[in-house]
Amino acid sequence: MKRNIFTILLLVAVSLLQAQQNFKMSLYEAIDYASQNQPAFQNYKIDQQISSAKKLESVSKYLPKLNGSFDMRDNLKLGQIVLKFPNPVTQQDELKTIQQGTKYAVSSGVDLNQPLLDMGVVSDIQYSKKQQQLSSFQLQQAMIDLKINVSRAYYLVLLNNERVLKAAKSAERFQKAYDDTKVKYHNANALKIELNRSFLNFSNAKYQLKVAQDSVKTSKASLSQIIGLPIDAQLDLSDALPSEIKSETLPEYPDFKNAEVNRIELKTETLQESLNKMQLKKINYGYIPTISGYGYIGGQGLDNDKVFQKDKWFWTSYIGLRVNVPIFDGFQKLAMANQQKLVIRKNENNISTIRNSINYQLQTSSVNYANAFSNLQLIKENVKLAEEVVKEVNVRYTNSIATYQEVIDAENTLKETEFNYLQSLYTFLLAELEWKKANGKL
Repeated sequence: MKRNIFTILLLVAVSLLQAQQNFKMSLYEAIDYASQNQPAFQNYKIDQQISSAKKLESVSKYLPKLNGSFDMRDNLKLGQIVLKFPNPVTQQDELKTIQQGTKYAVSSGVDLNQPLLDMGVVSDIQYSKKQQQLSSFQLQQAMIDLKINVSRAYYLVLLNNERVLKAAKSAERFQKAYDDTKVKYHNANALKIELNRSFLNFSNAKYQLKVAQDSVKTSKASLSQIIGLPIDAQLDLSDALPSEIKSETLPEYPDFKNAEVNRIELKTETLQESLNKMQLKKINYGYIPTISGYGYIGGQGLDNDKVFQKDKWFWTSYIGLRVNVPIFDGFQKLAMANQQKLVIRKNENNISTIRNSINYQLQTSSVNYANAFSNLQLIKENVKLAEEVVKEVNVRYTNSIATYQEVIDAENTLKETEFNYLQSLYTFLLAELEWKKANGKL
């Protein structure tokens, strides 16, 4: 009885484990899952946390530094010195040995250092704040790239799923044509070559169905890898390819200014230029003197026996002001400043390149988006027409009015038109992504 209960519990546990490895996701759920689980994307989040930690590190450079010290020594063998002392009786010098120090020596103290003026540290604090903002921009850019990559992979799975359905219907129609041809052949109304051709077409249709099914598997595996699913997980999609496509209303002229405001790449490069200018300031701040205050309080205990008694301790303390004036560094800061100026020039060139790229993307994405939409509408009408032709030809072939060649031609035309429609739909969806990215709407 106990063994049966254990077996049942084990089966339930296994079934629950298997259920946990099955995922059914919409596109937005896939993007959200990827943002939480994709290892490469998580590194951008970690970089943001690192920048926050560096901000605290830079602030800590201006906080007081307090260090304590404690030292206890047992002088196992004390040093000795020999001195000459005059003997008042004999009026002659005599050598006497004097022991140095005490057996026990204890010292303890607290040292304080407080920066008062250090423009390099001030620059580090300002730099760390900007660096944190840069990490935030980089995370936003990574999120945009993640949306595009997941969307492309998701759309490809949907496309392949639809190809499977179309291939299955095509195989079904070719099977019907083959069955009809067999009947005609047995009734001496069809030639052997027509029967063989119908069988080959049916066989090829089944092969195309198998290819489409394999494409679904590979595209699902790619999507699973992109969003970071477990290796043994099974993925299903809850969305489907849209049956009705609505196009965005495109402006007559691209809005360059608004796009530049929204594009994260331009924000990132502009902020990077600002950071490099701050680094140049920090280098120049190296010519400014630094001022810091310091202080110390401590004591020393000396005795051969009871070293920790109060009267055996001798205390000292002091405070001071330290000024460090840079005089000559062998032109090191000058060389560093010249290098940093060149880096800033690269930032200026990158900003100009990004602006030109944004303008180019706005124009090309608008044209591609409009063309993809018009092509999709045209091919969609062609699919309807090809479907009607196939129905008509099949009816005529069944009634021995049309030839088998007409059936093949109609089927091939429909299959090609359906393939073109799916491909144009996929192209439209990708064009829509690129248009949104170009306008900063992702």
